[in-house]
Amino acid sequence: MYHYLKLLTKRQQKIFFNEYSLEFDVKGLPSKNIERFRKLYRVSAEQDLPISYAFIAGFKPMMKALSHKHFAFSPLGLIHLTAEFKQFFMIDFQQHYKVVINIKQSRSHPLGKLVQIESKFYQGEKCCLINKNTMLKKLKATDRAPLTNQHSYTADTPFHVDSLIARAYAKVSYDYNPIHISERLAKLFGMPGAIIHGMYLAHLLLIEKKIVADRLKIEFKKPCLLATDIGISNNSEQWQIFSGLDQLHLNCKLLE
Repeated sequence: MYHYLKLLTKRQQKIFFNEYSLEFDVKGLPSKNIERFRKLYRVSAEQDLPISYAFIAGFKPMMKALSHKHFAFSPLGLIHLTAEFKQFFMIDFQQHYKVVINIKQSRSHPLGKLVQIESKFYQGEKCCLINKNTMLKKLKATDRAPLTNQHSYTADTPFHVDSLIARAYAKVSYDYNPIHISERLAKLFGMPGAIIHGMYLAHLLLIEKKIVADRLKIEFKKPCLLATDIGISNNSEQWQIFSGLDQLHLNCKLLE
């Protein structure tokens, strides 16, 4: 965590660009890192990793790109809105791969600025996978109104998420964003309390429902406060993660 915070808080003169690209060579992820992921989600060695694992494989390069002098903001407190994955060829993250990251940061949002991050993964000469993420850099405070959804979910909520799971996932994913691991710091960033990583929920959904697809999109609807019980529902060829009766946190749909 110390190295993560040092990277994101280091001072350098900003030279703002609306859009910029960076390239990173990755020697391959240590097998122990992948095993930690498998253990956390109870994925056997015979099972393939979910397509969403690309987010973890590209997380350190992404953080370096967001800490670059061309990035206008601090990456601390970024709110994940969407994650899209498109796979063209299989990729072995334990072998050498290259990540080309393109960042756009000029779009406005009622609460601040939208940051679009596209990570292209290359192995050999092939572009194997593209992961596109939309983040919100919240710059304005608003009064929070209760959020309700049009649908109620009557399915069971067999999965419990708490601060211990959030810290375990931070270790697996390298994502020590304080909004996930500290209630006090989460409130400083405008959250009512610490929230579970959206990508933790995304991996859980894909693994538990055995969703194998080469193109899909995850939408993060509402922060999931710790601690709580969550469930998974299916509706009109989409999958949702919810808590309570009407608290929709995540929506997953397959892309053409």
